[in-house]
Amino acid sequence: MTFFRRTLLLSSAFLMISACSPEPSSNTPTTTVEQAAPAAASRVFTEGSHYTVLANPVLEAAHQRYITEYFWLGCPHCQNFEPTLRNYLQANPDVVLVRKHPALGERWAFDASVFYALQQSGNEQLVEPLFELYRQTREQQNTMPDTKAINAFMEQHGLDPKQLTELAQSPAVRQAMEQANREMLDNRIQGVPSVVVKGKYLVNGDLPEDVKTAEDYYELLNYLQNKP
Repeated sequence: MTFFRRTLLLSSAFLMISACSPEPSSNTPTTTVEQAAPAAASRVFTEGSHYTVLANPVLEAAHQRYITEYFWLGCPHCQNFEPTLRNYLQANPDVVLVRKHPALGERWAFDASVFYALQQSGNEQLVEPLFELYRQTREQQNTMPDTKAINAFMEQHGLDPKQLTELAQSPAVRQAMEQANREMLDNRIQGVPSVVVKGKYLVNGDLPEDVKTAEDYYELLNYLQNKP
């Protein structure tokens, strides 16, 4: 049984958003969990330079401390950013990660349907190994996983590809993709990965020179978590 059938582009208007931008911590080395521990609030970060306040906040009422990541499974920068993000979350277990996968083209829609099928079936913990599958396929074969590879991944983790195919093609998944697109467009978020803290503060992708290390970046995230 073929897994996810490719879906049509949801809206060509969203192509104005750049496909894949440098990861927010492109100049930041991967750190250990211990290095990602919260730092004391020793400095102030400035709006416009370090972060932007969203014109249309996307609040998650169920969470108090959270980070929203807009990403694409096939984006090399998103794949490279994953360890940096994971280390921060492991060191800050009170912070919830909310992932959103836009569908800015045919391949993006395919990958988004894979992600949301996992999420809505209660298997979001498999996103990390799925990221690794995409990374390995890119590095070893210079391509992205096809339906056969996705099928094999699902079966390897004890999931029924047929059931997930039906979920991937459901109105709920389509609505989730459209919502992610709409949020990015409404807030002029220009690429992925993009990190939004508390649904209000977009961390600038091109950070100033005073954010050079992972510790600097994590301090910025914590500063925004504590900001009203």
